[in-house]
Amino acid sequence: MNWLDSHCHINDKAFRDDLDDVLNRMVENNVLKAMIISSYIDDYDYSLNIKHDKIAFKHSLGVYPGDVNELDEKLYEEYVRRCKQDECVAIGEIGLDYYWDKDNKERQKEVFERQLKLAIELDKPVIIHSRDAIADTYELLKKNRCRGVMHCYSDSAEMAREFVKLGYYISISGTLTWKNAKEPLRVIREVPLDRLLIETDCPYLTPAPNRGKRNEPSYVVYTGRKICEELGLNEEDFQRQLNDNYHELFGV
Repeated sequence: MNWLDSHCHINDKAFRDDLDDVLNRMVENNVLKAMIISSYIDDYDYSLNIKHDKIAFKHSLGVYPGDVNELDEKLYEEYVRRCKQDECVAIGEIGLDYYWDKDNKERQKEVFERQLKLAIELDKPVIIHSRDAIADTYELLKKNRCRGVMHCYSDSAEMAREFVKLGYYISISGTLTWKNAKEPLRVIREVPLDRLLIETDCPYLTPAPNRGKRNEPSYVVYTGRKICEELGLNEEDFQRQLNDNYHELFGV
């Protein structure tokens, strides 16, 4: 079996100088599947050309909540055109972020809901970003029933259970490995294994022991092994469950 990274940004400029080395380290660490997330059309087009003969990549595209003020109808139609492509297997990351943007909440909700409706129309899963906006996120997901994943989940274990009831997967990042990560530890104990995914969100949120450095997909093993340690899981069995979950959500 293999590890996987269900959410990475190796199309980011942070990887342009040494991407081949990053991909080779993925293989060395048995991280053989990855979802490349794009928030910009140029990044999506670039990501389609990222190849490695031992790694299976999937691709998603969505309007990030921090970019909704710059979105006009012409640009949105360009997003829609690419989201309709077979190469784009998910819509995301999309959602709400009230941490960075507090003055445009209604605009964020408008664009978020529009993309949820697009996902329903295209029958594609969604990848959800939610920061300091969990109540509004939940209400919009309850209203617009999609399948998808709560990316880099950082809210309460109680709310995680509510998202699972809506049919969502819960994706755990490297923050689980940080000191005083009490709530993420509660979350992994509350969420059924068949609803868990792991991710790096690289180049961000680097897990211990590499915190402070640029994150990369090979580091997802630290998160996966931390879950195995905390829950007393066999590593290969957990890898198999992760692969089943990933394929169920995003397709084989």
